[in-house]
Amino acid sequence: VVPAVKELIFKSDWSNNKFKELTRYLTGLVCLIHDLDEKEGKQIIRHIISSGCPHHIKSLLHSLSQFSQADYKRYKVKEIDVLEHKELSAKCEIKPYLERWLEYVPKEDVREIVRILVVRPGDIDASGLYTPLLCKITLAWGNTFKPNSFLFRLLLFSIEHSFYHEIGHHVFRHTFGQYPIQEKEADSYASIIMSKAHPQIGRLVKLLRAIGLDTDKKA
Repeated sequence: VVPAVKELIFKSDWSNNKFKELTRYLTGLVCLIHDLDEKEGKQIIRHIISSGCPHHIKSLLHSLSQFSQADYKRYKVKEIDVLEHKELSAKCEIKPYLERWLEYVPKEDVREIVRILVVRPGDIDASGLYTPLLCKITLAWGNTFKPNSFLFRLLLFSIEHSFYHEIGHHVFRHTFGQYPIQEKEADSYASIIMSKAHPQIGRLVKLLRAIGLDTDKKA
């Protein structure tokens, strides 16, 4: 199968591809080959990028090329494939936290999410990423403190918010790029789920407003 699909991809001109359907078609084929044979997948990615292709396709292919299954351990959470980097410095099991967090997320909101990658902080330039079209969430786990310590809980809170934020991007089907309107929508979604997961925070905000401290005011 791989040689036939590879030949088909090489015969096609992707340099001026601006159609969403064709982008899905290409990235779907490359993702399939990469899962079957990473060496062949990386060769195809290098060929397409060197031949010239739109920026959004290049971003998708670059994301695929950075992934190697040998670096990850795999398990499922709520029927979603999770790949956790083997060299994470976490002092806790990450899977139970993902399971708990997803309990607060409506099932329809994570429908079509194909994969969750849990990576080291240096692997990405953000606390989390959402990859459109591939429907993939990448979450940086930099919490190296002892479980139940104050710093552990504080940083865990931040990671949880980032996780909901990336799910928010998926819910709104956001495109590539950091646009203010997209970030605002993702933040709003994360705040709703955080309030659901941690109702005491919502009560604190209401108390502050009741005594005249408006937490929504900007400096």
